[in-house]
Amino acid sequence: MKFHFRRGAQTYVVDLTSRPSGALAVVDGEPIEVQASQGREMELVIAGRPLSMVWAKQGRKTWVHLSGRTYELERMAGSRAGGQAAGAERSLRAPMPGQVLKVLVEPGQAVAAGAVLALLEAMKMEVRILAPQAAKVAQVAVQEGQSVEKDQLLVELEPDAG
Repeated sequence: MKFHFRRGAQTYVVDLTSRPSGALAVVDGEPIEVQASQGREMELVIAGRPLSMVWAKQGRKTWVHLSGRTYELERMAGSRAGGQAAGAERSLRAPMPGQVLKVLVEPGQAVAAGAVLALLEAMKMEVRILAPQAAKVAQVAVQEGQSVEKDQLLVELEPDAG
């Protein structure tokens, strides 16, 4: 499964694969082996060196404490859909089943990176669907009040030419 995270201006691609002995995470081409995981604590092996990691998550934000430092990461909208690089993310999909509360854009509209495109209600939470980069809205595939399934297309973007 591929995920895209942002830390400041830097974007990271994480490809996660389950294995019998734990998991393998490839972060921007660098393999990280997850040997053991108990709740929010993990034992990692990075470049042959064992490390302990603790993490916490709220919404799209994840905090990782590793080697005495804490890093704040933000999972980019639609980052589990497809295998495109984060900068080329075009298809924004529902992260879970829910109902469309509000559609805030229309086809042809230019949007800035981080702009809220739509609001979903899922499990009594409001989920914001954000533009991962500056773009133009190519298609809005849902309407307010509509029920959606996990991974259902919500908004299609085309890269900003300027």
